[in-house]
Amino acid sequence: MSSQALIKFTEQKIGSNQQLQSFVQEARKVANVIFPETVSFSDQYAKLGVEIVTVNINNSKEVYKNESGGYCMHLSKLNEIAKAAKIRVTDSRILERKTDDSGKVTFISHQVKVSYRTVSGEMIEEVFTGKYDYFRDSDKFNSEKQIKQRRSHAEALAESNALYRAFNKVLPQLSTSFSAPELAKPFLVPFVEDDMNAMIADLPAEDQIQLKKELTRKRMGLTEGIYPSASPQTQKPRPASSDTTESNPGSDQYNADDAQVIEEQSAQIPPEEQAKITAEEFRNSPQDIRTKKILDLVKETNYNDPNSVAITESRIEKQSLDNQITFIIKLLLLNTEEVPL
Repeated sequence: MSSQALIKFTEQKIGSNQQLQSFVQEARKVANVIFPETVSFSDQYAKLGVEIVTVNINNSKEVYKNESGGYCMHLSKLNEIAKAAKIRVTDSRILERKTDDSGKVTFISHQVKVSYRTVSGEMIEEVFTGKYDYFRDSDKFNSEKQIKQRRSHAEALAESNALYRAFNKVLPQLSTSFSAPELAKPFLVPFVEDDMNAMIADLPAEDQIQLKKELTRKRMGLTEGIYPSASPQTQKPRPASSDTTESNPGSDQYNADDAQVIEEQSAQIPPEEQAKITAEEFRNSPQDIRTKKILDLVKETNYNDPNSVAITESRIEKQSLDNQITFIIKLLLLNTEEVPL
């Protein structure tokens, strides 16, 4: 299956059990789907999104062979899947540590606390414990070298055991053992996200208009402190009666004083600095607002990726926040140099 076809799965926003079951049936043909088949969609503004995680069966840092001939994931790869699922480890600590007379560890109990969000809108926090037991190892393993190696990493083994328990509990569809053909397929990981469009659409019409106006004003830089480098002398006070935007919410026109102040302030700021200021305004915006801004700029500037790869919502939202802000700056400056996306 092509990467573009696979990415289409990540562009879906799943908000009902009918959508979920249809998605699972289709996605299982090409991927390891660790979505549940039914969930409680009781929060109309919470949707399931999709992340892709791949595994390299030839990388010993990602997988290892188990006693039955199958493959298990190392904790580093499980951590990657947990991160994609937006599972957060909020606490990790040793509860109990025992040693023998020579000071060598014989037992460790480790606790981790994880939090995650459900599509019912609930934030869940759960605690899991993992253990290391030297005497159990001595009975289980015949190799003295292996027993000694495990003992030297006792603390890490106990913590890993607790994390394995946590991740497999929160993602019960994630198997503990895989065949080689299974690992050749990517993993589709579920995560919960806010459906901002649904939130806005559910507002009264007048509130939608006001919200869009506020967002427009923010994008245009009409917020206090947006031009911190402008000197107070250049900023003209507005007459209280002349602010048509605030005194008349139904008007989309700004008065002449607004326009003059904006023009004077903008003239004092170099284009590079202006682009940075404008782009930074999107740092705390919802992701869908930031994505729309990038797509609009791509269209306005006729930007073409040097590698001829389409710039899609999914591709944008997989990038770090800093990369997205950098790309906005690039587009605002009409710079054609490549910015990794």
